[in-house]
Amino acid sequence: MATSRGRQRIGLKLIENIRDRAVTLSKRRSGLFKKASELATLCGPQIVIIVFTISGKPLAFGSPRIPDVTTKFLSNNEFVANQAFINSLRKAEIAEVNHEYNEFNEKSTSDKKLGQNLEEVVKVFLGGETYEEYKRNAMTCRLVQLKDKLEQMKKSLQHDSDEGNGSSSSEDEYEPDLSIIEGPRDFLRL
Repeated sequence: MATSRGRQRIGLKLIENIRDRAVTLSKRRSGLFKKASELATLCGPQIVIIVFTISGKPLAFGSPRIPDVTTKFLSNNEFVANQAFINSLRKAEIAEVNHEYNEFNEKSTSDKKLGQNLEEVVKVFLGGETYEEYKRNAMTCRLVQLKDKLEQMKKSLQHDSDEGNGSSSSEDEYEPDLSIIEGPRDFLRL
């Protein structure tokens, strides 16, 4: 007659013999499911335990029902996973936008410095005037030159008319039409 070894403590390592492993799973499964049932009854949590045997056969326990608990678990985990994914995307987008903003600020600052340097170079080149001042002064100089030319033309015409008439009459004096020349009127008046 075969003698049973009785209840012995088994070390926590993988049981090498496949047949012994299957028998141990069968015996311990009922104990595991019994403890889960007691926990559900005493404390009220929703529990699902799914175990796959060596051959791939599923063994399951659920309180209150397996589909209810798994649906709730999966929907919560998908929400948490989706939220984590969305948060990571937001953080990445924010980091990218911050990086672009910082690059833009650096470029803007360097462009401002470059503009100031160019203004200084133009100022030195134009004899201490800004470009706008130079433009205003150049326009004024051109108008003064135009006024001088008109005066010379007036004198030349007056001289020619004096020689032709033999008299120097101020009534026959040629008056140029200054209305067609644009610019400040006080520079054009003689």
